[in-house]
Amino acid sequence: MRLELWLDESGDFVSDHKTYLNPSLVGGVLIEKGKITEESARQIIGKEYIHFNEESGNENLAMLEEVRRKNGEFVIFQNKERVKIIDSDTTYLNVLAEGIIQLLLRLSAIYGDFQLDIIVATRKNIVKGYGILVKEEYENRLRERIIVGLARKFLTRKNKWNYHIHFDDARTSSRLMLSDGVCNTFLTKTSSKFDNNQKKRIDELYNQLYIFSFFENSVKNEMERWLAEGNISDVIFECYLDSNKDFKETYLPIAIKHLCDLDEYGQKIQLRFISAKVDTFIKIDRNYEFIRPVLIDMQEELLPLLSESGINIPEFNLDIILYLYSLYTHEGSMKAKDQDALFMKQLAYVKDVMTKFEYFNLYKIRRAVNQKNLMEITGSIQDSTKAITILEEMMQLLEIVDEESPSALEASQMFEMLGKAYGTRGQGYSMLIHEDPANLEKAIYDFDHALNHFTLDIDKERQFLYKSQAYCEGDKFHQAIHFLYQACKLTPETDGFRCLLATLKEDEVYKVIFKYHSYFKIMAAAKWNGADALADQMYESLIKENITVEALQASYRFTHPLQFIFWNMATYLYCKGKDKQAVKYINTAIEICDSHLSGVTMKVIQLGMYAEKLLMAHKKGNKLQAEQIKQELGQRIDALKKVPNAEIIFDYLLGIQIVDLADEQKIIQLIKLTRCIN
Repeated sequence: MRLELWLDESGDFVSDHKTYLNPSLVGGVLIEKGKITEESARQIIGKEYIHFNEESGNENLAMLEEVRRKNGEFVIFQNKERVKIIDSDTTYLNVLAEGIIQLLLRLSAIYGDFQLDIIVATRKNIVKGYGILVKEEYENRLRERIIVGLARKFLTRKNKWNYHIHFDDARTSSRLMLSDGVCNTFLTKTSSKFDNNQKKRIDELYNQLYIFSFFENSVKNEMERWLAEGNISDVIFECYLDSNKDFKETYLPIAIKHLCDLDEYGQKIQLRFISAKVDTFIKIDRNYEFIRPVLIDMQEELLPLLSESGINIPEFNLDIILYLYSLYTHEGSMKAKDQDALFMKQLAYVKDVMTKFEYFNLYKIRRAVNQKNLMEITGSIQDSTKAITILEEMMQLLEIVDEESPSALEASQMFEMLGKAYGTRGQGYSMLIHEDPANLEKAIYDFDHALNHFTLDIDKERQFLYKSQAYCEGDKFHQAIHFLYQACKLTPETDGFRCLLATLKEDEVYKVIFKYHSYFKIMAAAKWNGADALADQMYESLIKENITVEALQASYRFTHPLQFIFWNMATYLYCKGKDKQAVKYINTAIEICDSHLSGVTMKVIQLGMYAEKLLMAHKKGNKLQAEQIKQELGQRIDALKKVPNAEIIFDYLLGIQIVDLADEQKIIQLIKLTRCIN
């Protein structure tokens, strides 16, 4: 089910203390997607612009009746308790966020699977008294509140539903003008604007199922209740959320004192709940940017505070260190290396040998991923190999005592960790295929072994994509396509490229973005290596299915693998002779790599993009442009020389220097070395 929600507001969220006025609210239209378009909304209104505050009751009611005829529902988020949080803008955002959360829960119960596209009217900055709230700030603040709210409710995403938030101007959007009418009617329904019959009809039109009330979820009251109930973990976690830092000074010392009063077993239980909450935040929205500062504060402040208070639970400390390690690795950040010493120090305090082995192997695998991302490929392969050796030996021990010992759960965990170790090493070998084609066989061997140790479809799917990309690096495009299809549970013999793309379109972009990445990678590599018929067929299928890189970017909030998708599109178009489009896309790829959260890995990849852009200028014979690009690339190379592990990076890049940029073969070599980064 695809639904749309258009939201506006009535009231200013400033005057709600005046009890003789109805409290401010947010509201609008919920309707199946496409039932009312911008054009049909304009026809319902009957004019270019309307503000229902200035219209008669008859006009309001006529509009509601017409929307209802189209099966539209009227949604209201009301501030019934007249709550004020800091200022009117913050109050409005909280009412809006809480309303969206309640609606998502309601729709999940009604439909199960659904997609909700939300259009929110941009809002005047009431606090400043001029201008509108900056869209990016507005969206970030709103998204943060929704993420936190969903996580607090422990909403599990068993159903396939998602939401997207967009913004528009109620002065130009006819659909938002309809929402203005919905809000104004509800706000003024008790006024003299409507007669008694109209008031009765309004009550009939507004379905109580979609009228939600915002009650201040007082953090203070919640924390005091949690403390009384012994939910210490909830109090500690809330103290570290950015929006609740004001409460930390009061409630954190109390929570720590309560924690001190527990025995070691009780402390472990409470701290394990915090680890679970962090996991929930990461998995609900994969919003690493939001959870990162929470983890940093916990590592830098909470862990020392616990230690000073005599609470020494190394497993919790290792959880926080490893979560942060993973986020830094995901960003390609040099800060991940700082986690190494912290981890080893805490690992020494773990008493249980099996627990120690589990954490050590988790660390080795994550460290191997980080080394790979920082171009320390040999070290990554060595760390993965150590983890594989240990885990294989532990598996043999388990076989010996299989009749008397571990539970199926423990065995399953062991298999999964071993699968991760093989998969990580395989990725390392994949990045060395350009150096020695024999590394393709090693990579495939590892991915096959990883597949033997995974039980979940999503883990197997990832390994099939790794195999697809490895074969692509080895210029074996038909094998690459075969495993891309296998990742999608399709077969190339019976399902053409259009069928594959149609299947991808059915799912949310973030769930299939790496499948798109493999598709574009194969298409570009095939074109680059002269397999024109295959590459052109893949490109034409994209056109026929109306899939563009811009559309993917609009539906995906992260940088990786978007930078590669744009780069590969540019490569294909360049080889096809469409230089202007190619430059446009490669410039976008370069810009994506300049994201404020992009780490060293992105900066290395960016060198290859500049190198290919330089190659384009060389081929066109544009010396002036080539010189300008060479200078830009030289500046990027100089900047990378200043990072802590520069020596390792430039060893991987075979010692590329600015003077080498006059040599076309050296440029192509730099492109190969960076395009294969996974």
